[in-house]
Amino acid sequence: MVLASSLSGYEVMTTEGTELGVVESITINPKTGDLQHLRLEGHDGGGGGYQRIENGQLLIPATRIEAKQDYLLVRPPR
Repeated sequence: MVLASSLSGYEVMTTEGTELGVVESITINPKTGDLQHLRLEGHDGGGGGYQRIENGQLLIPATRIEAKQDYLLVRPPR
């Protein structure tokens, strides 16, 4: 089990090695308590195919999270 609060400030990389940015905040479903999205302060690159929201952050669905190691690893969008 990973506590959502432990994800803040974590570097995020795709499983293919593309660095995406740093976890700025998270969104949680208030009814279930499930993690929904990671909001990243992205690097100046293309974002690995992930959506950028109005403030330039990357929005990563929680379902894409693979592992928490030195980086938080996420599967790239297909």
